[in-house]
Amino acid sequence: MKPWQKDQLHRALEQRRETLVAELGGDEVRLREGGGDLEEADLSRDMGELKEIDAARRRLDDGSYGICTDCGADIGFDRLHAEPAAARCVASSAW
Repeated sequence: MKPWQKDQLHRALEQRRETLVAELGGDEVRLREGGGDLEEADLSRDMGELKEIDAARRRLDDGSYGICTDCGADIGFDRLHAEPAAARCVASSAW
């Protein structure tokens, strides 16, 4: 992966993480105030995505980002651009 591609994906991960943290903070306030239309499934989904993003950030730090965790193949830039937290290549994701 080219350095500019890695930088672009890193920025995408950071931006999505910031958005999720802000949303989760708002969700926490709504829960304390009675919940409103907040669903547990929404919280669970957002927390799961946040964990995936944090795992991708760790892979960026340790140099394993962009390598499929199942088969060791490179994860294509197009896939990572569409889903920056992807841990698996398209072939492994289809299993």
